Amino acid sequence: MLVCKDLEYKVGNFHLKDFSLALEKGDYCALLGPSGSGKTVLLELIAGLRTLKKGSVSIDGMDCTHMPPQHRPVGILFQDYALFPHMSVFDNIAWPLVIRGRKKQEIKEAVVDFATDLDIERHLARMPESLSGGEKQRVALARTLVIHPKVLLLDEPLSALDAPLRDQSALLLKKVSLTGITILHVTHDPAEVRILANRRVTITL
Repeated sequence: MLVCKDLEYKVGNFHLKDFSLALEKGDYCALLGPSGSGKTVLLELIAGLRTLKKGSVSIDGMDCTHMPPQHRPVGILFQDYALFPHMSVFDNIAWPLVIRGRKKQEIKEAVVDFATDLDIERHLARMPESLSGGEKQRVALARTLVIHPKVLLLDEPLSALDAPLRDQSALLLKKVSLTGITILHVTHDPAEVRILANRRVTITL
């Protein structure tokens, strides 16, 4: 499903070299490594937010190495959720579909469907600043999933949550993984690895 071959990227003093990874459909892979080892950079390379110096990225047999981010079948969820503060919950979730030129009715139906699945339908008119941490995470996850990605990239999505919300969100991510999406999850928490992942990969400095 996701194949990264001999990836190389360099910026400043950081140098990722000869990194390869192969994940199957439905794999939940924990990506481990010390701070500064390039875990987030790797996610951004797979998503197309950074440009590789060398190597290739393919998803479901399709070469995505030079494909723009908005055309890749990839969703990425950042640690701070990166919600647009000036947009309502509805507009945040809808944004990936808007920039892909989808029709208004299709967008509305998709947003309501995912908001309902994630139990945030009642918040669609609210602004991000009025949401709790768990609600923000669900909005960000809905925005990520609304494009039906084949690969989901998670950058420490549970680290900002308190213990009860963290457990609840872990169950939510487990449910998402059961739909067949391939997940690559950056984490420092061994408990998350035990609960969620069937694979683990470590990046070293």
